[in-house]
Amino acid sequence: MHLTGVYGFEIFVKYIMRDFLEKARPKEVFHYTNIYGLDGILRKGDFWVSDADFLNDKNEIKYTFELSKEIFPSICKERGLSDEKLRDYTELFNANIRSMFETNKNNFYSLSFCINPDSNLLWANYSQNDGYCIAFDLYEFNKSLNRNENFTPVPGYVIYDNLEQINKLEKLLNDIIDIFEEGTHLDSKLPSVFTALEFYSLFFKDKCFSQEEEYRIIFYPKGNKEIYKCRISNGAFIPYVETEFDTGSVIGVTIGPKNNMDINSEGLYKFLHQIKEFDYSKVKIGKSKIPYRF
Repeated sequence: MHLTGVYGFEIFVKYIMRDFLEKARPKEVFHYTNIYGLDGILRKGDFWVSDADFLNDKNEIKYTFELSKEIFPSICKERGLSDEKLRDYTELFNANIRSMFETNKNNFYSLSFCINPDSNLLWANYSQNDGYCIAFDLYEFNKSLNRNENFTPVPGYVIYDNLEQINKLEKLLNDIIDIFEEGTHLDSKLPSVFTALEFYSLFFKDKCFSQEEEYRIIFYPKGNKEIYKCRISNGAFIPYVETEFDTGSVIGVTIGPKNNMDINSEGLYKFLHQIKEFDYSKVKIGKSKIPYRF
């Protein structure tokens, strides 16, 4: 993690705290999963949070960097920089992005939720219509995450609006150009601003994904200690970290549209009842209102 020192703290406050940590949050968030995921999450009271570099679509990470490279020259021109500086700064900017991918990549871990409690898209994508949707009280959930000694959680809405993305990037890219203009302290300042850019890449997505209505929590290590494990998925090893949470933050479970309500509801009650230290009486069990067509 490169947000260190006085300047690193300034960048953290300016771009991460203000854009994410201090923003209004939804009261509830929802996690779609299959029955095996439900069992592991509720029985153990933890999530397996995957390394963000191993997300299903690598283009998701590249999206923000490509957008940044696209608008960087126009910002230089708006500032009246010479053609020589435009060329040199663009090369330096692109070199730092390449370096970030090749040698200086941060280890961020991403946990995804949805703000829609009954999403047709997510039922199909993440639980094959016969899964479950776990509802969390976000305040209580975050409170338990903040007790983690190894990671700092940063929650926020995924931003799909292109104009909002560009507006945020322009402010950050102007700070990067200011550092280039100063010509000093590059080694101490650039890692912090490019870490902020990497944070943005975890919360910016193309508008074609807006139906996902995603809310994310990004975890970044507090130190340099590597504490990840690996799981196997689709023939590949996926790094992940285990993150414990208070099961008291679970306020509901919705049964997918393809499931038999009577059998699944009774079985779910039995399952919750036999989990120690889980107050199932506070958990509302319901059925998806989306009609399933066989």
